[in-house]
Amino acid sequence: MPVLARAWIAAARARRRLARRRHGPPPRDELVRRFAPGTTFADVGAMWGLDGALAFAAEDAGARAVTAVDVMAPTERYAAEHARRASAVRFVRGDLHDPATVEAVGVHEVVWCSGLLYHAPHPLLTLERLRALTAKTLLLATESLPEVPGLRGACVFYPGADRRPFAAPDRVGLDTPFDPARGYENWWWGITSSALRGMLAASGFEVLEVHDDALHLTVVARPQVPF
Repeated sequence: MPVLARAWIAAARARRRLARRRHGPPPRDELVRRFAPGTTFADVGAMWGLDGALAFAAEDAGARAVTAVDVMAPTERYAAEHARRASAVRFVRGDLHDPATVEAVGVHEVVWCSGLLYHAPHPLLTLERLRALTAKTLLLATESLPEVPGLRGACVFYPGADRRPFAAPDRVGLDTPFDPARGYENWWWGITSSALRGMLAASGFEVLEVHDDALHLTVVARPQVPF
């Protein structure tokens, strides 16, 4: 089985490289430019590796109010850029899974969330919290796995799996031992496109677009009414 898993992942990585050579990276910036103008916009998970870049991009695109949200404190680069711009982006520090954080952030017309779902022990709860924040449009980006032949809706729970086929540099819990004490730093889930569609439907979203490059998904969804 490890040999088959390695071949499955290697093939997906090759498809991803080909897709990015042909089409470039997933359309993050284009989606922000398309959906942010004139809206209230929340960037959930705004700090790690980005320093609020998507929140500032939404502000530049014409969002009328922007909130950046993260469990970690604002980075120095975020603070410096916020000051340089004299930005009106509001920052809320808190855990999305805490109802108090959801209340502090409030409902926004457009919600962007990237790099969070596969780090969450309870991804359905994560999506339910995003549903509580989203009035019109969810833009969700996540690392993913290719479909498992003959098994739609499959996921890999990394803490219980042979993680060697999935290992890559700087993946806590994949190329290092899984450590519950490191919480959200760990990679908890490998999620296929069909599984993500099912999770979104179960959490009250209708999927409108899926951009899939074999190991990364970017989804445009809207809340179902009623839910």
